[in-house]
Amino acid sequence: MSATASMSQSSALPRCAGEGALMAERLADPALVEAAVEIKLGNGESCDTCLAVPLGGRRVAGEITVTGWSQALIVLLALEGKQGFPDLRDGSYSSAIDAPRTIRWGLRTHAEGPRQRARMWGYHDAGVQAYVAEQTRDDPRIPVTPLPALPAAPSVARIYDLLLGRRGDSYMADRAFLRSLAPADAEALSTAAVVNRTHLPAVVSHLTALGIDQFLDLGSGLPAATDFRPSDNPLHAPLHAIVARHRDTARVVYADHDRTLFGFSRAVLSEHPMKPQCVQGDIRYMRRFLTSGRVQHLLDWSRPIAVLVHDVLPWIGTDTIVKRLLAVLREQLPPGSAVSITHAADLGENRMSRFTKAFRAAGIAYKPRDHAFVEALFGGWPLESPGLVPTNRWHPGHPHAALAPHEAGALAGLAFKPEPIAGETKSAVVRPGVASSTQSSAESDHGQALTAARHRQHPS
Repeated sequence: MSATASMSQSSALPRCAGEGALMAERLADPALVEAAVEIKLGNGESCDTCLAVPLGGRRVAGEITVTGWSQALIVLLALEGKQGFPDLRDGSYSSAIDAPRTIRWGLRTHAEGPRQRARMWGYHDAGVQAYVAEQTRDDPRIPVTPLPALPAAPSVARIYDLLLGRRGDSYMADRAFLRSLAPADAEALSTAAVVNRTHLPAVVSHLTALGIDQFLDLGSGLPAATDFRPSDNPLHAPLHAIVARHRDTARVVYADHDRTLFGFSRAVLSEHPMKPQCVQGDIRYMRRFLTSGRVQHLLDWSRPIAVLVHDVLPWIGTDTIVKRLLAVLREQLPPGSAVSITHAADLGENRMSRFTKAFRAAGIAYKPRDHAFVEALFGGWPLESPGLVPTNRWHPGHPHAALAPHEAGALAGLAFKPEPIAGETKSAVVRPGVASSTQSSAESDHGQALTAARHRQHPS
């Protein structure tokens, strides 16, 4: 675990340049940053650093959280006797030598609310609001984007579960919607859902083989429709169970805007050894979602992340919103990260767009899109072989590979964010929304290893 800086009191680890800039934006007395003490928490150029800001003006208290007693001692020695750091103390409660430790100075208080803490740290009103918003990292019940209205229509997530043959979590409105369709249309939707879901294990296997160990599932629907015990039906296996077959130490984060999904999901996911996590957030607000404290806290943004955008974009009816959210996602992901997309498309006869009217009548936006539109969502990132193809043709081992493309009803593609070209100024950041210095050699080596592994699998 890396040290965290006093300027944000979060688990993100920006470098000192980024810390100072963000701190100055939030402080009522931004000149205090000029008197801050930069502390190295180890040896070598790639060691962690933190920024200790003294008291002054409205800032009456401060703190830094580091990893272990050895780093805590470095901070204490660096600040001892310096002006602006009165009543310096180790405010930790754990006695474990490697446990996180918090060094505090200034006013002693038992303030528990994030708003009160932010005011003690001297933040102006907008800075207080920003800090309070970041605290959603610790509470999955709090959405990281605006709360959606309670649905008055059938739920896409529950309809999808019905199409896969899972009956336990549907409501009468969901079943009524499927009954309103012609039997052949309901069967076609079910086939497309099954083909799309069967694509998931192949993508996970490919990504884990390349060393990816972080997965973010956007628009996850019901991630815990089954628990972590083995299921006879592979269509019922949740993502974390599929990932666990290949890499049981991986991190899996589910995200969806539907507030009705998370009570049951949290109860089930908490029992799984991998401890998969849920975030309630709307991907239409992608920048706010990715830079939220909770998403920052759950994933390591200094290493590659696999983002699954499977069968979620057709349910966003506005093209400009879809383009924008993918552009933000591509911008914010670390180099070496992967984006996997499946998207409904008209692929010959029995066009998927014929369902648009029925979904809209039920209050659900639905918009299949063409090959050119979906390909552009990858922003020029090189696509993995075989490119953007019908979902059942992406992997030769797909159990429904013999189906005609129109029966799959969707396109699938996978692409990796390229590593920056040597000698060029890096535009990618280690953590979303925070300026970063050059990646460490370990991060670079990891990216090169991913590139080499992909070349071995697809030498062409």
